[in-house]
Amino acid sequence: MSASSFQVHRLAAKLALIGAVTLSLSACDYIGSFSKPKQTPEEAKAEGIALGAGCRQAGQSLEDCYTRNPEALKAGIFAGWKDMHEYMAAKNIQNSTPPAPPTPAPEAAKDSKDGAARDSSRARERERDSSRSRERESSSSSSSSRDSASSSSSRDSNRASRDEKPTPKY
Repeated sequence: MSASSFQVHRLAAKLALIGAVTLSLSACDYIGSFSKPKQTPEEAKAEGIALGAGCRQAGQSLEDCYTRNPEALKAGIFAGWKDMHEYMAAKNIQNSTPPAPPTPAPEAAKDSKDGAARDSSRARERERDSSRSRERESSSSSSSSRDSASSSSSRDSNRASRDEKPTPKY
């Protein structure tokens, strides 16, 4: 076997491998279609009717129902929505409102006890900060040094009493 025939065989093997991979990957959708059972037209229409009736009962418009369920048959959705509309009108049934979607809880308030403790401590800190700023404003507006000295001593006493308090355990 010469070097050129070896290269030809190697090239043929590479082309065969590329061809096999291409064919196997192109059949993925075809094979995947066997895994899902196909819906009969009757089943598809029945599913659309159920979706349409549910949309009407929830008070959604027909267009909203179409956009929320693009895979369902529009004829089925319309039939279900119309039937439910007639039924609700005959029985004088009001729209039911779906529950509001749950709001994601912030990470800091995962534990309700810790969240409440943090909220109350933040409120206390804001109150302290606002009282400090009021004291600073009053001390800066006073003209006598005696007033500022007394307010600074009261700030020091407030700070000392605050530092002496034990932190609450929650």
